[in-house]
Order: sequence, then C-alpha cells, then structure tokens
Amino acid sequence: MLYYNNSHGQNEVNQVKKKTLVPLIIFLLGICLAGLLVYKTDAHEKEQRHITAQLNVATYGERIKNEITNGIEITDTLKQILISENGEIHQFDTIAENLMSDSIESVQLAPDGVVTDIYPANEKEAGKIDLIHDKDRGKISCYARDNHTIITQGPFKLKQGGYGIAVRNPVYLKDKNGHEYFWGFTIVILRVPDIFFRFNQCTFRFWIRMQNFKNRRSME
Repeated sequence: MLYYNNSHGQNEVNQVKKKTLVPLIIFLLGICLAGLLVYKTDAHEKEQRHITAQLNVATYGERIKNEITNGIEITDTLKQILISENGEIHQFDTIAENLMSDSIESVQLAPDGVVTDIYPANEKEAGKIDLIHDKDRGKISCYARDNHTIITQGPFKLKQGGYGIAVRNPVYLKDKNGHEYFWGFTIVILRVPDIFFRFNQCTFRFWIRMQNFKNRRSME
C-alpha cells in the first residue's frame, strides 16, 4: 500500500493564505480607521460651524435689537414734534436727514395711515401706501392704531434690494374739544443684514413677532 504525505503541500497553501489574508485584513482595518477619522473630523467641523452660526445669530440679533430701539426713538422724536406742532412738521426732509444713520433705509410720515412723506425720496417709493387698507400691512397697522402701541413688521424685501423691518408708531392728537383722535403713523424702515436673514428666516420672523409681543405688553 502506498501513502502520499501532503502535509508539506498543505503548509505551503496555508502560508500563501496567510500572505494574502494578512495584508488584506490590514488594508480593510486601515480603511475603517481612515473612515472613522474622516467621520470624526467632519462631525467636529459641523459642530464648529454650528457654534459659529449660533454666535453670529446672537451677535446680529443684538445688533438688530439695538437698531430697532434706535428706530423707535426716531419715531418718538417725530411724534413729539407732531404733538407740539399740532400735527404738522415743517422742513421734514431736513429733520429726517439729521435723524438718519447707516442702518436706516428711510423715514416716513403717514397721516391717516397713508404714507405721504418719505426721506430720502426715491422713485421706487413714489406710490403712496394706505397702510390701514393694505392687504399685507392693514391688520397689524389697525392693531397698532386701535391699541396705542408701536409695532414692528418684517422682514420684507425692499424695492431697492435687500430686506427691511418697518417700525410704526401711532400718533394721537386732541381736537378743540379735548377729544383724542388718531393722526397717523411716524415710521422708520430699517435695513436687515443679509447674512443674518440667511441663517434662519423662520427663526428671524418668530423673533420679530416676539418683539411685537413685548411692545404690546409694555403698553398694557
């Protein structure tokens, strides 16, 4: 009987397998490790971008809050002039020019709720707007008139480009019998930085609504 010893051949096969599998396993482990590093790096970068965006929103939010406060002060100044001058402002352009700043798009007067005076004058704003009956501005303007409260509205696209926020301050005078009546609005249109508006439009609109709510509560 003949015996064939194949142990030597089997050893050679095993060695070939080891030479093939070991580099393959190392290669696969390397790919997994590289993928993990890329994932970790990407997650870190996303977190950093998120933190940066939050800081930018907070910074611009505070900036816009200050600009709205400044806009309210300007409408109050115009309001006091109207009250002291019995509903008239002489040399409106000169007064408005002195009240302008980099963040202000325009200063406006709206007797009876109809915009009649705008500084600086612009051909694109030539058409006077009836705020009380306008489909986009009527409801909130009527609320301001009926509740003696300053309102902000926006952001909205400006005809000159970019975005703006309107600050409308209702003015009331007294007739010869001492009865109070609604004169109209003093208005400031503020520019909104595009970079802030691009962060989150829904959040920004919610923030504006919250400012209106705070204004209403402060008047109650």
